[in-house]
Amino acid sequence: MIPYFSCLSKYAVFRGRASRREFWGFSIINVIILLVLLILHATYQTGTLHTVLTYAVIIYAALTLIPSLAVMSRRWHDLGRTGLWVFLNIVPGIGTLVSLFFFLGRGDRGTNIYGRDPREKKYRKRNGR
Repeated sequence: MIPYFSCLSKYAVFRGRASRREFWGFSIINVIILLVLLILHATYQTGTLHTVLTYAVIIYAALTLIPSLAVMSRRWHDLGRTGLWVFLNIVPGIGTLVSLFFFLGRGDRGTNIYGRDPREKKYRKRNGR
């Protein structure tokens, strides 16, 4: 849960780097929450609860869009690439698969042009991790 809240606290921070742990921790919890909302939405087909769940899904997706893009951008930075690679996800199917393939890999060791290595002990201690 810590990576999830860490990403939310960096709501629109597109600079710096995100480790695999931060990216996957946020992404997996985000997908689980969205799936639970969608399953509940599909379960209740009529009535007030259906309407409330419809708004909940829309609001949750809208509120987590920017943090999702930000953590993806920081993850690309960790891999030594520009954050503009997030636009690869626009390509249906294959774009997302290519992104996921890269995101499974280890980021650059040490400092790169986007900042310090998020796995360095000194850096983690200074940022409260």
